[in-house]
Amino acid sequence: MIRSTRNVEATRQWQAKIDAAAGPGGSGHVVVPAGVHVVGTLHLRSNLWLELRPGAVLQGSPEIGDYEDLGAGFQKDLQPYRLIVAHACENLRISGGGCIDGNGPAFWEKQPNEWGWYREKDRRPSPMLEFKDCRRLQIEGVEIANSPGWTLHLKRCDDVVVRGVTIRNDLGGPNTDGIDIDGCRDVRVSDCLIQAGDDAIVLKTTPDSRSCERVAVTNCSITTRCRALKLGSRESYHDMRDVVFSNCVVRESVAIFGLYCRNGGTLENIAVSNIVGHAFANRDHNQPIHIDLCRWDEGARAGRIRNVSVDNFLCHSNGRVLITGAPGMPVENVRLRGVMFFLRDTFDCGPGGAAAKGVQFSPAAPEARAARAAVVAQHVRGLELRDCAVDWSEAGPGAADFVGYWERDAVETVVELAQRGWAGRAGV
Repeated sequence: MIRSTRNVEATRQWQAKIDAAAGPGGSGHVVVPAGVHVVGTLHLRSNLWLELRPGAVLQGSPEIGDYEDLGAGFQKDLQPYRLIVAHACENLRISGGGCIDGNGPAFWEKQPNEWGWYREKDRRPSPMLEFKDCRRLQIEGVEIANSPGWTLHLKRCDDVVVRGVTIRNDLGGPNTDGIDIDGCRDVRVSDCLIQAGDDAIVLKTTPDSRSCERVAVTNCSITTRCRALKLGSRESYHDMRDVVFSNCVVRESVAIFGLYCRNGGTLENIAVSNIVGHAFANRDHNQPIHIDLCRWDEGARAGRIRNVSVDNFLCHSNGRVLITGAPGMPVENVRLRGVMFFLRDTFDCGPGGAAAKGVQFSPAAPEARAARAAVVAQHVRGLELRDCAVDWSEAGPGAADFVGYWERDAVETVVELAQRGWAGRAGV
């Protein structure tokens, strides 16, 4: 592999500063001054404050040979290479007005595909920053930009604060998740500005992780080509519970709120409130609220989704609210209250919805995907809708004929929409 002698020496010097500051008798404080500092993999240590001064850019090398091989994960986005890594650290802080830049375009092909994403090269630093088995971690005030893949991966960490962080990735960056919270507990994410080519803030439980519990996300502004606020999908091997998403604005997304269980975990006690957002990022398959439970494959364990509350949620989309389980695996106890849904453009998801591919498009429920309605529920037990409204004055001719689609034999508590407080308003 190609290596840059200059970057190798710069990496060695910065690593020496980190080791000295965190070691016995060290100051515990490393300052990155204004200027561009190009490095490969840096290992952070316990009891360290890494401060990036305004004008400072800690930039990843464009040469993959300048990064250590730390071992790959169970899927392609968990590459062996990292820019900044901390394993089993305590009392770790990153702050300041500077920037950590991943040099993402150096690790992509030049031309985007038909969907607008670039194709990644075989080897790239992803996750760009990884904190594994850490305790008492704070990341505050910095900008993190141009990630080649996943941006910030928190794995099996406890007592984490991410506050006032700007994540600014290319919207065409492949798999450039913003914040991946993987098997962590007692996590607070607040006051962040996030632009991501893939999921913006997502909770996961990978196979070698653990349950993810007590996570609060609030006061964030989000732009993404995928899901804005999300739990699960394939990485749902362990439980996720006691989660709050509140007071967020989503400028662009496919799903403003997405909740997916595929591999045996229980996802429960999830409260979403005071959200304003737009779901138009996909050409055909947007869902402002999407909840789906099924198996990844025939060998996967059956999981559960239960006790989900969505309150005061204002969304604009050409998609639908879609809540789906699988035969014998119903979603349980979902409440939508105070949802205002503004349908725009031509609302006719029937042909395209049935043909939708991918694990995040309700693969076990093709009839529900194709249902031409603003709110769709199939295989749901305990569904409550109150004080909600759909406005389809801009949704195209005939849209006002469709309010909800229900598989009634699989939805135990569905009654007539008028009794649930839904109002369909056409031409107002």
